[in-house]
Formats: sequence, C-alpha cells, structure tokens
Amino acid sequence: MRTRMRIQRRWLGAALLGVALLVAFPSGVWPQNLTVSLSNQQLYSQPGFTSPPVAPVPQGAQVSLISREGDWVQVDYQGKRGWLHKAAVAGGGPPVSGLPALLSGGPVRQTTHDEVALAGKGFTPEVEAGFRQKNPGLNYAQVDEVERLQVDPARLQAFLQEGGLN
Repeated sequence: MRTRMRIQRRWLGAALLGVALLVAFPSGVWPQNLTVSLSNQQLYSQPGFTSPPVAPVPQGAQVSLISREGDWVQVDYQGKRGWLHKAAVAGGGPPVSGLPALLSGGPVRQTTHDEVALAGKGFTPEVEAGFRQKNPGLNYAQVDEVERLQVDPARLQAFLQEGGLN
C-alpha cells in the first residue's frame, strides 16, 4: 500500500513538473540566448526598421530569444522586449538541424562582424575585391566615409514620421 502511494506521489510530482514547464515555456522550446554581433543596434517595437526604437543594444550583448517572424527575432534584453533583424545576432537564423548539417559546412574560421553584415547582403570581401578590380576608377574612400556615418535613432524616427514613410 505504501509503495503504491509513493508511486502515485512520484507520478503526481512528475505531472505537476510537466505542467509547470508547459506554462513557463508554452512553445515547448527552452529559452535560447543570442549574441548581438553588430554594433549600433536598436530594439524595435515592431519587426521593421521603421518602427519606433525601444532601446539600444550594444555589440556583444546577450539577448533571450522570444520568437521569430520572417527576418526578425523578438528578444528580451535587460527586461525590455523588442525586435532585432536576424543579421544583427549570431544564431539569428533557424536552428541547424542535426549533426550531418554541422559536419558538412567545411572548415571553420573566425569571421568579422563586417563580413557577417556584408554576407547578409550578398557582398562578401571576395565580391568587393572583384568589384574593385572591375571598377578601379570609383572613389571607394567616399563609400568608406558613408559607411562610418551614424544616424541618431530619434532623428531617424522623426524623419520617417514626418515623411509618412513605413
């Protein structure tokens, strides 16, 4: 009789733990931390660069994944929820499935955050070198200067609202 009661208590405890986990993680996915790999990032209130910024997120910051929507990931950063573009975070794409996918990727090498950003746009260092070789007369110093420009998020938001842009 006592053995039966102990077994029932264990099952009840396991069932309660299962319910608690389902409540804590309704999607059935454990929390996933992502690392912000690009500098000058903003959390946005909606998935889109034209939505109002919520808070800045520095490069190297750890954020907790909440959900994914297209090219955007909803994250929690220091108690603030918002959206980041998947190119801004390491691991922002869909999870790699299975060991074969991990093993078939070729040699691993360290990449810079510039390479990650450019690769997301299809503009790798190799593509850039080929473009420079085919177009030696272009002023690349001006391109480099434009890349260094930074825009205040509040001014950008005001510009978008004033112009009626989405």
